Amino acid sequence: MNPYDSPDVFRVLVLGTATSPGKVTITGHDRKPDWDIQKAKGSSGASTKLSDPKPPGGFKATFELAMAEEVEAWDAFQAVVESTFMGPTPVALPCYHPDLARNGYTEVVGASIGGLTCDRKGLSKVVVDFQEYCPPKPKPTRSAGGRAAGASGSAGGNNGSSYDPNAAKRREFAELWDEVNEP
Repeated sequence: MNPYDSPDVFRVLVLGTATSPGKVTITGHDRKPDWDIQKAKGSSGASTKLSDPKPPGGFKATFELAMAEEVEAWDAFQAVVESTFMGPTPVALPCYHPDLARNGYTEVVGASIGGLTCDRKGLSKVVVDFQEYCPPKPKPTRSAGGRAAGASGSAGGNNGSSYDPNAAKRREFAELWDEVNEP
């Protein structure tokens, strides 16, 4: 998929079940592995170790609202963004934009929402920072023998590897996405 053959898909950001109004431009969605660089003691040079191949990332979305209807629709979309961080715990929502999908962004929370600004030509803009939300994974519990529970295949020890707090939202998003994209 490319912006020349499918320009409408690149114009919007889908967040949960809401589609952004106006035109969106996504920036800063690079993936940067976390490298631990340690200087060598007693010799020249350094050593590197990959600490995390895919640490949580973030990106900026600039929304350009050119028509009055788009500015009016912004309030509803902003409420969706705010819903990710207004409760007692953050709630990541599925997101889709082709450029984000290429770099593996699937669920995000709002990190900051800029104010709506309007230039002299009547173009309104809002800048929103998004952050990938990765809830902490529980550490494996230790059994009396000092081994992690489930490490030897004992029953009941999934160590959090199959837990997905957003499974229902993912299914709902996939169903709606398929419904919208049916020919």
